[in-house]
Amino acid sequence: MGEFAYEIRFDREEADEDFYADVLELTIDTYSSDAATMCLTLATTPDDDGEWTHLGDERLALFQPVQVILGYQEGEGLAGTLGGALGPGGNEGMIPVFTGYISGSDLRLSSDLGQTSLRVLATDTSVLLALEEKVAVWPGVTDSEVIEQIITRVHKIPAEVEKTATVHQANETVLVQRGSDLQFVRTLARRNGLEFAFETDPASGKIVARCVAPRLDESPEPDLAIRFGEESNLVSLGIAVDGRRPLSVKVTQTDIHSKVPRSAQVTALGLTALGADDLDDLVTDRLETLAAPADATSQLLLLGPPTSESTELEVLAQAARDEAGWFMTAQGEINCDAYGTVLQPRRPVLLKGAGDLYSGAYYVTHVTHTLSGDGNYQQRFEARRNAQGLSGTEQFDGGSPALPLPGV
Repeated sequence: MGEFAYEIRFDREEADEDFYADVLELTIDTYSSDAATMCLTLATTPDDDGEWTHLGDERLALFQPVQVILGYQEGEGLAGTLGGALGPGGNEGMIPVFTGYISGSDLRLSSDLGQTSLRVLATDTSVLLALEEKVAVWPGVTDSEVIEQIITRVHKIPAEVEKTATVHQANETVLVQRGSDLQFVRTLARRNGLEFAFETDPASGKIVARCVAPRLDESPEPDLAIRFGEESNLVSLGIAVDGRRPLSVKVTQTDIHSKVPRSAQVTALGLTALGADDLDDLVTDRLETLAAPADATSQLLLLGPPTSESTELEVLAQAARDEAGWFMTAQGEINCDAYGTVLQPRRPVLLKGAGDLYSGAYYVTHVTHTLSGDGNYQQRFEARRNAQGLSGTEQFDGGSPALPLPGV
């Protein structure tokens, strides 16, 4: 295993050792479909002129670029609060966890110098899309074309956008933006079942906007294990199951030409099931004996936009059905020394040691990285699942089973 290290870079220049010495805590939150945020807490003290350190630091000025890279370096590297010097292209074990801009600060002074601090807040590149509210009309285009134009043409950011089918014809449905580009892009992404987030390419360091469906078939992150002997790497784990999720989604609206009601109904998941049995498999038979009719207790009704395009209602229904299918959620704290890597959102991970029903593949939605001034590194995560039990296709590290080891 490599040695843990981290870097803080301001406008691509790494902070000096004196800066690291004042770091009290660094917290980064990353999400599958939301803005990544950073909170850097620095010790501040008055100098000989009575000025508080860091308050006039241009590196911490509003909208200055900031990046945090962390991970486990191979070989001998500086650990803990000193970071680790990276050559061109970085280090294979180091990951750009946060790239964004200073968005605010919070000064906390006290008569006790040991209680004085400056909190520096930063938001990823999405902050640039939220600065202006506007009204715009987008005729004759698909949702994905709108997203791509906003990201690549307006904001000049490379983008990977999954194609959507519905074309909003000018004589049928007027697609109107009322709000910031960020609000509009997220709305379009959500109704097509897509996730919108910014990522940093580790090799080039360039920002890329990704608006794609959850990639559940990708190679999973290294296994997370609880009470699993020498392979254990979780401090704690909690898993919640919620059976009160809709099993069917129906979208209705009036056809703008014929003036007759139109509807689309979806019952099956469009996403890959991350286990043996989805919620439909688990509860439908039982609901049929408890409720009459059964579908009345498990149907979600949505009002769609006025349209004569049937595929638009179907897309909305499928996106809502897939979102409703996430009925299992996991939260836990990672033993970082045992795990030896950085967990990232928007990726599947295999969890083992929680028994046959609860072990298996999960989709990571939120990771919190916390570094303290003494060099201690913690990771907490949230993940979700749309099926229960093992599918039989899981490939755990080393071919490990999903059940705890005997005697553990």
